[in-house]
Amino acid sequence: MVEHELFDNRLTERLVADAVSRLFEADGTVYLATGYLTWSGYLALRDPLTEFLYRNPENRLVVVVSTGADQFSRLVANALWEHEQADRIRLLTYRDGFIHPKLYLRDGPEPALVMGSANLTWDGLGKNLELAFYYAPDDSDDRIYQDYLRWMVAFVGESTPVTARDLSRRVRLRRTLDTWGSKGRINLPTMIRGALPFGRRQPSIDAPLSLEDDS
Repeated sequence: MVEHELFDNRLTERLVADAVSRLFEADGTVYLATGYLTWSGYLALRDPLTEFLYRNPENRLVVVVSTGADQFSRLVANALWEHEQADRIRLLTYRDGFIHPKLYLRDGPEPALVMGSANLTWDGLGKNLELAFYYAPDDSDDRIYQDYLRWMVAFVGESTPVTARDLSRRVRLRRTLDTWGSKGRINLPTMIRGALPFGRRQPSIDAPLSLEDDS
């Protein structure tokens, strides 16, 4: 029977962390593709992840993450690189643009995936109002599951290993600025115009304050 369940940290009273942790309950390869992986997010998953790797010598972990200063913790990189099962862990990054997908998937005899809005931070896994679904098909030939698996394999194929240089302060800062710029957080012309004492647009006094009629 196909299993499908929603997680949002709030309204469903189910944490996204629990959905992602389920992926480590069966054997195979677990893929984690996310823009953000912080230390708090790693700690939320560390125990099931570690048990997964020790349980079966054939189990594998593949992580694809952005490496900007605000997106990925050096502590996580060191924890994965220095893990006793590090030979079965791949830590990758995608270098041709910003990583925005949040797809977590187990490929094996009991396939499953989690897809939604949550990054691998504690805010995403257990605090923010997010929306994610857990999907476990009857078998690995399930068409929906296969679509996600093919995408993940292609994405991993376009990614390359995270290096020590990627985590240097200068490289991480540059990547963070590039990310913020691409997301519209930094717009230098607008920022400069806003700082000048002339050319500022005054707010319109006719702008409505609410959708309701005051009369």
